[in-house]
Amino acid sequence: MTFLKPIFQRPQALLAPLVALAIHSGAQADDATPDSVRLDAVHVTATTPSTQSSVQDARDEVARTPGGATVVTAADLRDQRAGTLSDALAEAAGVFAQSRFGAQEMRLSIRGSGLQRTFHTRGIEVLQDGIPLNLADGSGDFQSIDVLAADHLEVFRGANALQFGGANLGGSVNFVSPTGYTAPTELRAEGGSFGYQRAYAQTGITQGAWDAFAAGGYYATDGARDHSQQREFRFTSNVGLKLANGIENRTFITLSRSDSELPGSLTRAQLDADPSQANAGNVAGDQQRDTRTLRLANQSVAQVSDTVKSELAFSFARKSLDHPIFQRITQDNYDYGLSLRFIGTAPLFGQANRWVVGFAPRYGLTTEQDYCNPGLPCTPPTPAATGRSSRTDASRQVASLANVYAEDYWNLAPRWTLVGGGQYAVATRTRTDALFGVVNGVNYGSDGSYDRSYQGFSPKLGVLYALAPKVQLFGNVSKSFEPPSFGEGPQVVVGGPLKAQRAITYELGSRGTLAGVNWDLSLYRAEIRNELLAQQIAPNGASATINADHTVHQGVEAGGAVKPLPWLTARLSALYNDFRYDGDRQYGNNLLPGVPRVFLRGELRGDWHQQFVALTSEASPAEQFIDMANTFAARGYALLGAKAGGALLPTLAWYLEGRNLLDQHYAASTGVIANAGGKDQAQFLPGDGVSVYAGLTWTP
Repeated sequence: MTFLKPIFQRPQALLAPLVALAIHSGAQADDATPDSVRLDAVHVTATTPSTQSSVQDARDEVARTPGGATVVTAADLRDQRAGTLSDALAEAAGVFAQSRFGAQEMRLSIRGSGLQRTFHTRGIEVLQDGIPLNLADGSGDFQSIDVLAADHLEVFRGANALQFGGANLGGSVNFVSPTGYTAPTELRAEGGSFGYQRAYAQTGITQGAWDAFAAGGYYATDGARDHSQQREFRFTSNVGLKLANGIENRTFITLSRSDSELPGSLTRAQLDADPSQANAGNVAGDQQRDTRTLRLANQSVAQVSDTVKSELAFSFARKSLDHPIFQRITQDNYDYGLSLRFIGTAPLFGQANRWVVGFAPRYGLTTEQDYCNPGLPCTPPTPAATGRSSRTDASRQVASLANVYAEDYWNLAPRWTLVGGGQYAVATRTRTDALFGVVNGVNYGSDGSYDRSYQGFSPKLGVLYALAPKVQLFGNVSKSFEPPSFGEGPQVVVGGPLKAQRAITYELGSRGTLAGVNWDLSLYRAEIRNELLAQQIAPNGASATINADHTVHQGVEAGGAVKPLPWLTARLSALYNDFRYDGDRQYGNNLLPGVPRVFLRGELRGDWHQQFVALTSEASPAEQFIDMANTFAARGYALLGAKAGGALLPTLAWYLEGRNLLDQHYAASTGVIANAGGKDQAQFLPGDGVSVYAGLTWTP
């Protein structure tokens, strides 16, 4: 996508048509703006201290952000199947969220973050109530998140996540929980194809200065493929107390259990013939990923003065993992975090101003014991005398992160807001190998211990211009810094240890409402040094990470809606991803595999008398390479769906949804290898076939 480079060199090329549009119809703004791209007035005055941001708070934050940002409300999730995070983020502009096999484990990427990571996530700060869910080494997963137990989701793309302390390529996704004041009592039941079952209940109570919210959810599916059964349980809760001196304190407790079979990848020929089959090696090794998570957090908010608010949070998470794959990986992880943030709204030079300053240290300890998978060949072999599975590795992994960040929003003129800030981060990664050399006659190889430290400063400068009452233009330039996680291993590669990934990103865009049309549009170009790229190095799925010298991620993120008739709404979310090497010695300017070049989601919906009917679509029309040499690709696809629903009674709502109604065989995601040699490889993860889901929600 070479046209992006001259656009960033000459930004007027983007602004000119928008200016012309505003002059033509600036006063014709339509108030019926869907939540996903809604633009309300910017509020810069201090508010009553509260640990939880409201939907309006989130919209205000979006409105003062000089870059891509989106809010997804709870109402957006209630009229469809809402079993996974990919369901919740389906129409969020700029987000690629594709389930690997109908489960919570998925590929989540923004602007090519963690491009080759088909498991967990990297390059995106995932938070719950403003408190990080990611581990201290930057990696994270989604098993503890119940998407129904969210008041709203806040998505800030790229450096626009700086107010959370994020300075990574992808940005942040923040899940904000309801409270006793905002949560209605609700019972929900869903069922459908492939043994899908979903039961959910929530309630909120208030008593004097106290309030409490609690939700429990059960999710189960046999899966669209063999050996893809999922069983998950989550409990999400918080208790709040408002003290007489204006301090609000809230304690969060989350429990989750997730048991997942892993069906593995197929060749393209296998996918075409029968996408429901599992990889034979995955079945032989009974590959699974089972987790148990406990998360505790406490947050206090206080009004320090008329114009300054403080937020102090402590968090603890304990996660255990039992993960039989090509070997059996068992881990116990303990993560600790502290966050101190001050928000001020005093005028600066007589103009409205808002600033954020924060400090967020984190520490994580993981003990890992790896064993032979009894269903697969193993070295060293299982001792005949005991019959017990042999240990293959053991280690102690310690990660730390300390970052200081600040951001300022200054209304330097009635229509202009200048935004500047930065983050300074120091990170360490220490791995102590507990099993190496010759032990009891078995050679476990060399000592894999290492001790690495990384540090980086990531500045940001942006500008926001109110072109019309409900139209904004914005632009920003920023740097990002991402040290490798333990999952990027091995940490010692040819040429030395892995380096931190660094990038400079340029962004231009607009959002707003004009003449019944609303939009959220961003064009960006990220020039990356030492991009962390993972690729499979063995048929059993083992992978290694390299630092690519120079790469470029550039693209278009678009979301929008139009109401041609009062009862009819058309929505579209579109991604154009041009991710490639930049003059690489081996791969030249080849495309980077992992995320499709074009990805589209759309909906045409009619609403009548508290009922609705909608047609839905998803498409990835271009080929998607599976290898860095660009020799073999997944085919493009287009899917058609439909849904209907509404109110049966004042307290009872229903929905019926059909997906992939034409039963297309397609790859929802793929693995990544260095060079397929033009031959079909087992790197394809099939999407679900034709399926139907239905649900009832009772709100007494």
